[in-house]
Amino acid sequence: MTRKSGWRLVGRALLGAAALAALGLACSLGWLKLHENELVFQTARSHLRATQSLPADAERITLTPAAGASVAGALYRADPASDNGYWVLHFHGNADSAFSKWQIRDCEALRRIGFGVLDIDYRGFGLSPGTASEPGMYEDAEAAFQALLERKVPQNRIIIWGHSLGSGPAVMLASRHHAAALVLFGAFTSLPDAAADAYPGLPVRWLTAEGFDSIDRIAAVHMPVVIAHSRADTLIPYRHALRLFAAAHEPKRLLTLDGVAHDGYGGHVDALYDHLDLLAAQLAQLLPGISAPR
Repeated sequence: MTRKSGWRLVGRALLGAAALAALGLACSLGWLKLHENELVFQTARSHLRATQSLPADAERITLTPAAGASVAGALYRADPASDNGYWVLHFHGNADSAFSKWQIRDCEALRRIGFGVLDIDYRGFGLSPGTASEPGMYEDAEAAFQALLERKVPQNRIIIWGHSLGSGPAVMLASRHHAAALVLFGAFTSLPDAAADAYPGLPVRWLTAEGFDSIDRIAAVHMPVVIAHSRADTLIPYRHALRLFAAAHEPKRLLTLDGVAHDGYGGHVDALYDHLDLLAAQLAQLLPGISAPR
């Protein structure tokens, strides 16, 4: 074999390897695009977690957003012994339901420390029919906000609260309305950013149809902001919280949650709800009528 023919073989092998790599990349991206909706909105898991059974102190309600979809919600009135006059408008994370045992536990914990709570299932999640989408979540969040106003809750007594995926509609709503405060827990800067973290090395940032662009929208939020995040979060890295905090206006607080996490995700699911006393201490510095725990 001559040196020239040897180089030809090497060239063909390299071209073949490059073609296989390109084919593998195309297949991976194609699969991700095909399954984008079920990856972004894990509604099937939320259906499995939903239950019709609410505590005696909670009420199931039905909301009707502008598009006419039916949205299920759970309403908790604050414990009269500790009622601070504020309501948490709660937007839960992915794969969950307002009627799961975990959401019920978290809402009950908020109720016990003095908050009324409205938790909703976005369309397609839990007990709400329909198909999940980013615009749909925004409409459902707006309907939930209006539901509290219809119940004579003043806007300056509504705390907009977004956990994980729920941080997207929370920031959008806070950018459109005046409220008492915005609380974000385990929030991402944007869905493309979160996708890039989940699939490093793949150009998924340009594939995602959904945006949830909180890093840009938070500049339009003009109310007290508390951003809580577990430093050990394995789903949404802590740096998302740092970027959101830097982009938010004063008054603002960054609540970094350290310590041992037991939820399997570095505290992404439970860290804040396990330490509501720390959050209450932050809110006491920002809002009248909330007492710091002793």
